[in-house]
Amino acid sequence: MEPTPEIIRIVQRYLTFKKLNPGAIDGIAGKKTYAALDKLKDLPKSWKDERKLVGAIQLYAKEQGLDPGPIDGLWGQRTQSAYDQLKYILLYGETPQPWRAEDREPVNPNNWPVQSQSELEEFYGKAKPTGNKNLTTFPIPYPMLLAWDTSKKVTKITAHAKVKDSVLRVLNKVHDYYGLTEIKRLRLDYFGGCFNYRVMRGGTSLSTHSWGIALDFDPINNQLRWGSDKATFARPEYNKWWEFWEEEGWVSLGRERNYDWMHVQAAKLFS
Repeated sequence: MEPTPEIIRIVQRYLTFKKLNPGAIDGIAGKKTYAALDKLKDLPKSWKDERKLVGAIQLYAKEQGLDPGPIDGLWGQRTQSAYDQLKYILLYGETPQPWRAEDREPVNPNNWPVQSQSELEEFYGKAKPTGNKNLTTFPIPYPMLLAWDTSKKVTKITAHAKVKDSVLRVLNKVHDYYGLTEIKRLRLDYFGGCFNYRVMRGGTSLSTHSWGIALDFDPINNQLRWGSDKATFARPEYNKWWEFWEEEGWVSLGRERNYDWMHVQAAKLFS
């Protein structure tokens, strides 16, 4: 793999900590960075530059008590996992806690149905790709950005009429609690979509997005298969965000199943 500027910065930080003078911590691997890498006695000088950078990440991770696999300069799954944990340590000063579903008393004040085709259709009506009169478009309390094209501002959302008031209550609480500055810093304004008539990824059943009863936020940092070790929305600073949704009976797949942390839906899961 080709080392990213983020990887290079972490390597430079490690080399600086080792007092090997890699130059500026700027994410650019120059002569000073490579000269400092050559001073790491655990890395063969015969390795190519990119392999040395990976090897330095592996050494750094190992010194932090993580398991990057063998110090071989090759980026495999164990190195990726150790790297993700290393980033968390550098950011928060501690290792990420193993995920487990929290013991929360479920509430459902809006009587959202269970996520099955029959119950969803009974409560929300039949999902349609076009011409669904159950959908409504409404303004939201603060502007968002379209996650895949941040040059476009989002000021309205199209969702099922039955979830409209609940969505607005949640977003108003988010605005009042966090404020616009924190909303932007936490990327709670990166909107990944609501109504989208499609089947679930890897399945044949319709997604809850097909009814306009699910919303995605900041998908790039909370990808479908990412767990709490990588998804930003799993961090403690997002707890109130999730509490506001859960008070309305919405379900976070991240909080309940530890995947798809971008997603929240007005449909309950089977136990």
